[in-house]
Amino acid sequence: MSLPNFMCIGAAKSGTTSLYDILKQHSDVFTPSFKEPHFFDISTVYENGVSWYEKTYFNGVKKEKCIGDFTPTYLFDKYAPERILESLGENVKFIIILRNPVDRAYSHYLHSKRDLHERLSFKNAIKKKVNENNNYLTYLRSSYVEQGKYANMLKRYFALFSKDNFLILHFEEDFIAEREQTILKIFKFLNIKEEDINFNIRSNKASKAKFIWLKNLMQKTGWWRQIIKNIFPSAKSRQIIKNRIQRLNITTFTPNKLSVKEREVIFKSYFTEDIKIVEELLERKMNWK
Repeated sequence: MSLPNFMCIGAAKSGTTSLYDILKQHSDVFTPSFKEPHFFDISTVYENGVSWYEKTYFNGVKKEKCIGDFTPTYLFDKYAPERILESLGENVKFIIILRNPVDRAYSHYLHSKRDLHERLSFKNAIKKKVNENNNYLTYLRSSYVEQGKYANMLKRYFALFSKDNFLILHFEEDFIAEREQTILKIFKFLNIKEEDINFNIRSNKASKAKFIWLKNLMQKTGWWRQIIKNIFPSAKSRQIIKNRIQRLNITTFTPNKLSVKEREVIFKSYFTEDIKIVEELLERKMNWK
């Protein structure tokens, strides 16, 4: 079988795309061309079965030692841990990158705003209540605060898997400030040899749409979608094409920074108690303020 034996499960907006682009260069690592299969966190996809998952995303595996799935919302989803255990067994390894939850929330908000899923200001967007019983993708797009409360997410995984299965990285202190040492640590964790690859890839930077009309068109439903489905019956192929169009339609920009006061208010209002629990779970000070 050619199923994943390691996963990068989050957190969303915490450098997982950069890590994906770095590790896929390694000769011992296989990653699907489509970064985020979302197999274990979207019920309608999971219902396709493990054989479908393997055939759809991992049929290109040759002799690679490590097979990876990079879907950062697996950390957030409450059903994903049990599904992963049931499908892949207890020995799968997990890489998790944790980012200052205020910065993570703001980056998440900018992403949703770029994709026209968010109209509110950041201040108002983080105050609105999100309902997990709504459409799952809608919930993912707007759960700015919820996806930064890491404590319960970690507890769900630690209840099912040994802590030895996890390499948990600090986004600011490890992945940004100590990039080379951190990638070498990942090589050791995955038990793969050191290779001369580019460690300094920085993917998925803050961006905005070049053409709003194209972004709006891609959001709409209509007869033309059925034509596209007839031409490209594979959902995976349609998603790859959509992602490529979206990449061509964005340009990087420098967003306005949150003020120190704004950061303090958000941090104290939503994350202080959660981070204390995270520090106890990981036995590490996160040094987020």
